[in-house]
Amino acid sequence: MGIINLDDLQPDMVLKSDVSARNGRILLRAGGAITEKHLKIFHAWGVTEADIEGVTKEDVSALSNEQVDPKVHQKAEEYVRERFCFAKPNHAFSDELIRVCISRKVQDQKVS
Repeated sequence: MGIINLDDLQPDMVLKSDVSARNGRILLRAGGAITEKHLKIFHAWGVTEADIEGVTKEDVSALSNEQVDPKVHQKAEEYVRERFCFAKPNHAFSDELIRVCISRKVQDQKVS
């Protein structure tokens, strides 16, 4: 169980808790399975993450890393960590920001 970034959500994942818009409107109740339509709705309403049943951030990271050339991932990680060299280590916000930046850098390199 873990809070997963919107970019990492996939269809058929089941919610552990309700997903709400910023104004408090419930978009999908706990126990509901996410569809492509839900992902578009979440994006439109500014949802950034969801609590998913049976999935951790590490699971999602491992899955996305399996699909990437290790050299590309290493290059992206070195690039990002160099820029965040003064970030507080083992801090939840810093760690998540670095993870997202590495993921985005990997995507940039895959396109290049």
